[in-house]
Amino acid sequence: MFDDPGQSIRARGMAGAFVAVADDVSAAALNPAGLFQVQSYQFAGGYRLLYGGAGVNLHSASAGFSMPIGKFGVASLGFVESGFSLNSERTLRLSHGIKLADGLALGYGLACYNLYQKGFGPEFPVLSQSGYAFGLDLAMFTRVYRSWTLGFIAQNLNQPKMGLGEQGQMPRRLAFGVGFSPNPGIHSAVDIEKEPGKSTRVRVGQELRIVQDHLALRCGVQTEPVSFAFGLRAGVKMASLDYALNTHPQLGLSHSFGVNLEF
Repeated sequence: MFDDPGQSIRARGMAGAFVAVADDVSAAALNPAGLFQVQSYQFAGGYRLLYGGAGVNLHSASAGFSMPIGKFGVASLGFVESGFSLNSERTLRLSHGIKLADGLALGYGLACYNLYQKGFGPEFPVLSQSGYAFGLDLAMFTRVYRSWTLGFIAQNLNQPKMGLGEQGQMPRRLAFGVGFSPNPGIHSAVDIEKEPGKSTRVRVGQELRIVQDHLALRCGVQTEPVSFAFGLRAGVKMASLDYALNTHPQLGLSHSFGVNLEF
């Protein structure tokens, strides 16, 4: 339940290794502290067909908007909806990142989660049910030495629950990332991610801008489970299209498509 923190198409193309990159509107979900790097209004929208739809049109759709607010940093509002006709997960997230000193920024996110389940058949006395929960995220981003960056995020620090029992516990996630960017066209990243009760996950991603502001290639790999990613960006500085392909050892391929606007 709510296992996907709301990765952008760009981050998916890097296998989710983005905590220490976090330099666009998608930082809102993966590391809101990185939002301070956003210098203009940005919008990103995406659609993902998970595992070929899994026969039930299993999908994810997202939209996000970020806005610089002067000396108060950058604010962002994002929405993610995923699932299929009988089960839908929705997340509305307000995020804020602010620069505290040269090379150091802090951020936070406030998330509203909604789970909708539709009953079917005579064994379901209730036709449908819906639940809500609220989560708090805290994050940090720092530039430690020239081209090296570090990032950290703790999601759902308040341990929100939806319903009763362990099944209603919202996922708590700790992620630490290291990034290396020798120039604006190259981003290398490694993330280490941990959720209570689950194995540690490692993500490694790479982005290479072949033609500045026009064409970029991405790739990555993650563990738990082992999967591979490929990504592509094409467009101009103010408008671009993204594509990402993600594998899964049992469930098949997932295709993601997105649009980005900057103004």
